[in-house]
Formats: sequence, C-alpha cells, structure tokens
Amino acid sequence: MKTHLGSCVAAMTGTPAQATFCCASISDRSAQSAEPMSLGGKMSNSFTRSEALLLRARAVIPGGVSSGNRANWTPFPLYYARGDGARVWDVDGNEYIDYVLGRGPLILGHGEPDVTDAIYHQLKVSQFFAGQIEGEIELAELICSLVKNVEMVRFCNSGSEAIHACIRLARSATGREKVIRFIGHYHGWYDGIAWGFSGVSAKPDAPPLPLPMSLGQPSSDAANIVAVEWNDPEAVANAFKNCRGEIAAIITEPIMFNGFWSNIQPIEGFLTFLREQCDANGALLVFDEVQTGFRVSLGGAVEHFGVAADLSAFAKALSGGVCLAAFAGRRELMKRLVETNTVHTGTYNAYPPAVMGALRHLTLLAVNAGAKLQRIHHHAALLERGLRDLASHTQLPLLVRSSPGAVTTAFRVAPTQVIDHRSAAEGLDLGLQRAWHLALQDQGIRITPEGLWYMSAAHSANDIATTLDAAQDALQSLSSR
Repeated sequence: MKTHLGSCVAAMTGTPAQATFCCASISDRSAQSAEPMSLGGKMSNSFTRSEALLLRARAVIPGGVSSGNRANWTPFPLYYARGDGARVWDVDGNEYIDYVLGRGPLILGHGEPDVTDAIYHQLKVSQFFAGQIEGEIELAELICSLVKNVEMVRFCNSGSEAIHACIRLARSATGREKVIRFIGHYHGWYDGIAWGFSGVSAKPDAPPLPLPMSLGQPSSDAANIVAVEWNDPEAVANAFKNCRGEIAAIITEPIMFNGFWSNIQPIEGFLTFLREQCDANGALLVFDEVQTGFRVSLGGAVEHFGVAADLSAFAKALSGGVCLAAFAGRRELMKRLVETNTVHTGTYNAYPPAVMGALRHLTLLAVNAGAKLQRIHHHAALLERGLRDLASHTQLPLLVRSSPGAVTTAFRVAPTQVIDHRSAAEGLDLGLQRAWHLALQDQGIRITPEGLWYMSAAHSANDIATTLDAAQDALQSLSSR
C-alpha cells in the first residue's frame, strides 16, 4: 500500500546515519546493446531518438560513448538535450530529476547562472593566452584558505592527471618508487596507478601481484604497486614491513567513493593509522579527494576527519562542471616542481574560462559559512532517511548508506558488514540493481547504474518528496515481478 513517504520529507531533520552496505559495478556487456530493455515489457518513456543517435555514433565512436563507464546505462546509453537546476531532458523529451549531476561536478546544479556568466565573460575577453590570469591566483588562494593542510596549488584538467602528479611528486620527494593503494579505490585510468583496482593475483607459490585494470598496461608497472584491502591496518603494516624503505606513498580515498563501491567509510582510527604509518616509514600520505573534496566538507578530509595528507588531488566538486582539477599540498613538496627536475606541464592547464567558472563556483559554495553546502547535506540526509524508510517496508533487500552530500542504494542479501570491496560484492543482486535503475528512470528519476545519488544545491524538498514517491512506485513494480 502506498504511503506517500515523500509528502512528509520536508519535516525530517537531522544528519544521515552511517550505514554498512555497498554497491557494485554493473558491467553487464548486454547493457551496451541498443535493443531497449524494459520492466515488465513496457516503458512509459520513449528513447527512439537516443537509440537512433547511438546507432549512428557507433559507426564513428567506439561503443557510441567517449567514456567507458557510460556504456552500462539502462536500457542503453542515452543522449541528452539540456539541463536546468536539478533536472535534465533527454533528446526524446523525457524529463528527469537528476542525481547523476555529471557524476559529481554539478554540485550547484545544472546551469548555475553565476558560474555560466563567469565562464561566458572570460570567453569573450579571451579563450586562452598560454600564460597566466589573476583568477588563477585567486582560485589557488581560496583553496589554500579553505583546506588547512594545503599551502600551494597547481592546476590541471582531470582527476586522473592530478593523481598522476601527486604520485610523481611523492616519488621525487622520497626517492622511492612503490606506492601502497587499496583494492577497489579508483584513482584514474593512467597505467602507473591502474593496478589492483579489482584485486591481486592468487597464483600458488608466488607472491600476490596487483591485477591490471585494462589490456595494454605494461606488466613492469605492477612491481611498483602494493595493493591491499581497505580498512585493514594489518595489511598496511605488513606492506611497509615487506617493502621496508621502498614505499614512496600511500594513496587513498578518505571515503571509499570513486569506484563502484561507493560510500564505504573508514573504520574508526584508520586514516590516523595511515598517517602514523607514513610518518614512521618516511612515506607520504596522498588523499584522492576527487570525490570528497568540497562535497563532504569545504575544508576537505582534514576538516571532516581531522587527518592531514601531504598531497591531495581535487576535481569534480572543485570545478563545478568545467574541465579543471588541482593537486595541492605542503610548500616544500610543491616547490619541487620548480626547484628540482620534477616535471608538470600541460597546454590546457588552468584554462582561463575553466578557472573563472571554478572560482565563481567555489566562492558560491564557501559564502555565508558554506550555506549552500549545508543545504546539500541537509537534503541528502532527507533523501537517505526516506529511502531507509522505504527499505524497511519492502521485502526486497534494499540497503542504503551515505556520506555528506551523496547516497548509495544497493540490493544485497549477505549479512556481513561492508568494509571493503570484497564484502561489498558479497551477495549483490546485479539483476535487481539494474532493474532498479531502469524502474527509477521510467519514473523520471536519474541515478548512476551503480546506485550512487549525488545531491545538489538546486534540489528542493519537493524534488525529494517526488523522488521518494517515485522510488516507492519503483520498489512496488520490482516486488510484483
């Protein structure tokens, strides 16, 4: 029986509770088919033009997409026409409340006028100098003022580039080559770090080696990556013991977020333990804050968890939808970029329209003591609590967890607590996960196929109420299959 949970969402208050469940990748190859899949053989939305465009695109673009993680969309990769605030419209005219938000960057929503005006103004003045603008200094100063362990900043174009630069700096500063990383954490697709994302080899009578993310990665890179499980202090200590004097850095997401296992929190004291292990062993601590930076807290992980990294990578919520990222850290480390032969370069680094858009975006997030970010956190908490309530009234194994500004939903029957990628994968029902994505989409709600929901400042309490009613209908349709 429908209870219209959304109608009372505006009255909910409080902060989201931390949960212990996780979602996984839906990498089913059939998702790349252009043949529509529907729930119960019927869909209210038509995707005729998207399907035609996809078929056309596949003749000139591999898979019809320009990023591999867009290929697993249900019923197939869609094409979009416009976005405004918390909503997007596809080329067939279907309207959605959008919780994908470009996979994270659009934390203020689509088409924030102050941000687009800043970009347009710079485009009119000049697109590009291959030189500097004052806004570049202002944005770096703003980042330094917000994140207390950051003293200097360099700009680049993507999170993958920022991570690559952090690792290069760590190796330059320590004179070492090996990096400890955590299985299931995504740190970009570059060869040097794309090892151990999905695990390690388990050959008898041989030490475990990290597995490559992709074909085409040189096997020699594996020797410099030590992949261990997240939230496993003993594994980290053993890695330092087994590679004594060889570890340049630990790289970690402060919250396991940017892969297909979103919103897994560090166990109590784990980030502090990593800091202590790095200090004791002469290694650097690198935070991949591509997802968490300026979303979980304006001051980043150091403000939220009280643990400072030596180097940090930022993108997504830093940029506000433009192609801009940054790596930042302690002055003595960052100055190696000019005082030693530690190279960082790039034609489009600090591209002026992107800089001015990001500066306006981050300024809007920071004004009035971060009022917009507080609104985002509040509405994410309302969504999380509403979804939890729905989960408690269904026989389906819907599980919900969150971090400030984002929510994860998954269908998982295993009783074990989720603390890493292995436990997250246990008992997942990928069929239900995919059907959930499709059912919500048919109700006009857009989330990632992996079950990640981003919140923006443009979402209203009414949007969340509408969303929860749609989610209830989606669960009922799944229950009746």
